[in-house]
Amino acid sequence: MAFDPSGCAASVPAPQASVLEAEEHVDEVHVLRSALAGDERAFTALYRRHQAAVYRFAWLLTGSAAQAADITQDVFVELLSAPSGYDAARGSLAAYLCGIARFRAYRAMELRMQTVDDFDALVEAHAAHDAPALPQERLEQSRALQALYGAIRKLPPIFRDVLILVELQEMSYADTAAIAGIELGTVRSRLSRAKSRLAQLLNEHDE
Repeated sequence: MAFDPSGCAASVPAPQASVLEAEEHVDEVHVLRSALAGDERAFTALYRRHQAAVYRFAWLLTGSAAQAADITQDVFVELLSAPSGYDAARGSLAAYLCGIARFRAYRAMELRMQTVDDFDALVEAHAAHDAPALPQERLEQSRALQALYGAIRKLPPIFRDVLILVELQEMSYADTAAIAGIELGTVRSRLSRAKSRLAQLLNEHDE
């Protein structure tokens, strides 16, 4: 099943095993070139390898399963339509794709915020829309996850990005720096401050 933090079935296909996924150090530049040349299997392999991570990142930023699915689709469309944007010398393909997702997610949120004054209300609205009907034994876990994701989205964007990328996406500091457009040392300092602020928000939620 595709990763879906909201508990709802995502509209994007679930990743399946592939030759590309099996090779940890595969030359993705070569595979991408094949995909751009019309090799459908090569594109499918890239999609299956990175789709879940892109979707998860978009969901964590927007709070919407439907919007995350749309952003994920747009990311891969852009990869094919504007391949010159990716430079392997500047970072991994995963970082490049998440960079596109980050830009599209924030642009989508800016458009929504033009008509929503209270960001907390926006988060609650998405939580209510995407929340699954859970059995009683999973209710507490669901509430805890919603509190966590809600607290993450209350962080200032400069802290939210590095926390999601490093802790939840398991990106390297170098890739995180490339995506966020900051120095490596800044990633470390922002991550530390993000964790402290997140702990405060969660404590406030429990009081």
